[in-house]
Amino acid sequence: MPADLRPLAVDALDHVVSERSELAQLWAEATNGPTWRKGIKRLRDVLAPPIPPQEEALFDI
Repeated sequence: MPADLRPLAVDALDHVVSERSELAQLWAEATNGPTWRKGIKRLRDVLAPPIPPQEEALFDI
């Protein structure tokens, strides 16, 4: 996927799983809703990988 489209895709995924999303509400009622959320999270992590924790600085700035 082109890099310039990734932020748009991440925003769309965030909207789909937001509390105000009707789609998220419907999946919350489904038996496989948690699986759906995990799939959305995996896809989001591919598009915008989480930032790893920072190691301690080698020196003070």
